[in-house]
Amino acid sequence: MSAKDMFYSEGKEFSSAEKRAYAREELVYNVTEDILVALEDLDVSKKELARRLGKSRSFVTQILSGARNMTLGSLSDICVALGVKPKVSLTIELPESKENILWKSIEIKDKGDLILQSENVFDCRNHPAWEKQAA
Repeated sequence: MSAKDMFYSEGKEFSSAEKRAYAREELVYNVTEDILVALEDLDVSKKELARRLGKSRSFVTQILSGARNMTLGSLSDICVALGVKPKVSLTIELPESKENILWKSIEIKDKGDLILQSENVFDCRNHPAWEKQAA
């Protein structure tokens, strides 16, 4: 459950800035929590992590509290210091309402048609799949 789920009712519309802020905070929270869990599982203290990184203990505390921006480089350095492999995953979330869908199914009536959808144009003339279906 995310923070916005806890504090706002379902169906609440958020501005682009609010969506970005929540996404940023959720990412920072998840990454720092994963690092803290790894530290605990590996029995490595923040002080020891700081030593391995060649950084101050306050730097590590700031990174893991979200008070300091963690770059992908910093994340990689932390993972190497812990002997773990970082993995980043991007998930595509489909829009919830039909109004937000950019692409729609289109019935093609003639293989000579050009399909204009959103800002993209698909040229369906002389498409190899058409030749197979025509046979």
